[in-house]
Amino acid sequence: MFRALLAIAPALVLAACSVGTSVTEIDVGDCLDDPDEELVTSLEIVDCSQPHDNEVFAEVASDESAFPGNQALREFGFAACLPEFEAYVGETYAESPLDYSFLFPSEESWVEGDRTFVCYLYSPDLSKLTGTARG
Repeated sequence: MFRALLAIAPALVLAACSVGTSVTEIDVGDCLDDPDEELVTSLEIVDCSQPHDNEVFAEVASDESAFPGNQALREFGFAACLPEFEAYVGETYAESPLDYSFLFPSEESWVEGDRTFVCYLYSPDLSKLTGTARG
């Protein structure tokens, strides 16, 4: 279970049951649409050649043992995903027309050992992307 904000906001929580691919099975390069709920455990993967809201560009992990709180998780996610953005997109975040955010573990999944953040990019005006942003 993750807390995450997709393009509709800077962070959402992954926890409620949804139809689609489990967030633990989402891979770098997958394209996704925004979920209808704030707490999600799964997301619909979309073919990147079709219009989509988001594209996963990295997965990073925290080495914190105790749950640090949502604010600390947000700070970690933004800092940890940033260097991965350039490696995936092929240009710096400042040069790119894209923005990024991430899914992060809920407190409940943290207790179960989940430390994975799923970094994804999107258009700041929330328009649909078509094709991959991999550069």
